[in-house]
Amino acid sequence: MGRVARGRAGLGWWLAVLGLAWLAGCAGAPPQVAGAKPGRADFRVATYNVHYLDLDAGAGEEWGLSEWQARRGPLMAQVRQIGADIVAFQELETRGQGAGADVWEAWLLAALPEYRAAATDFGRGVAVGQPIFYRPEAFRLLDDGFAFFSRPDARFRSIRAIAGYPDAVTWARFEHRESGAALTVFNVHLHFIDTSQRLRSAARVREMAEVAKARGDAVLVAGDFNARRNSRALKVFYEGGFRRAPQRGATFHFNKGLHLFGAIDHVLHGARAVPLGRTGTGNRQVNGVWPSDHYPLWTDFRLGRGG
Repeated sequence: MGRVARGRAGLGWWLAVLGLAWLAGCAGAPPQVAGAKPGRADFRVATYNVHYLDLDAGAGEEWGLSEWQARRGPLMAQVRQIGADIVAFQELETRGQGAGADVWEAWLLAALPEYRAAATDFGRGVAVGQPIFYRPEAFRLLDDGFAFFSRPDARFRSIRAIAGYPDAVTWARFEHRESGAALTVFNVHLHFIDTSQRLRSAARVREMAEVAKARGDAVLVAGDFNARRNSRALKVFYEGGFRRAPQRGATFHFNKGLHLFGAIDHVLHGARAVPLGRTGTGNRQVNGVWPSDHYPLWTDFRLGRGG
């Protein structure tokens, strides 16, 4: 989906209007995300496209205000049940007339006080919508940033409203508090229809990831790749020595529980981040609500040695 540069003026007013204090009565956590919790030397990473809030949508319309108010509590409970130490979000943003604040992100941060947000506010009215949440007791933030790149193919500029946007990557570099090791996480949302742009963006992200690997960091690339595991976009990373954390099943379901193709959300890792074989998705409704049109995906890692 598109990226919109926007300021943060009026945040307090919007939060009051949209009910930031509404935390009581949230739906219970879904049982399907339950799993073995990481041990002290392990950590859990999740990726989740949560779909943006559209303030221009009419009453009762999909992705509008009332629909967001119904799904935000179940989504928050889902994230809390997963219990990841790092969560790469996509589309955690607010769009539409008067969208002068990141209401979606601010609400979720307030609902999940155990997390802090990296790669979220870069000033000059830039908000990418791809923050990286992390638990400060597990990781210390060292640095973060973002990049826009890959202008859309000319074929798609005529439908700019749905397809004419550049891809973005956000990143955060952490110190793992227990081991002292450095971990860099790249959070991607590649183009959903423009294959050539998706490939160019994948190549750019791989270049950035290789720089982090060269300085000795463990590296993860997580997000909505809009590409399946054997796609050309994923092969760009495989050729750079990255591997895909094991997972099964769909991660996008059209907001209806329809599983028409394999996963398009992935967690890729370099050799210093060793997957432990524990992974899962939240692939059912929560109290009768689909929290998003994507499922959250999580996997456990241990920091090891290697390239």
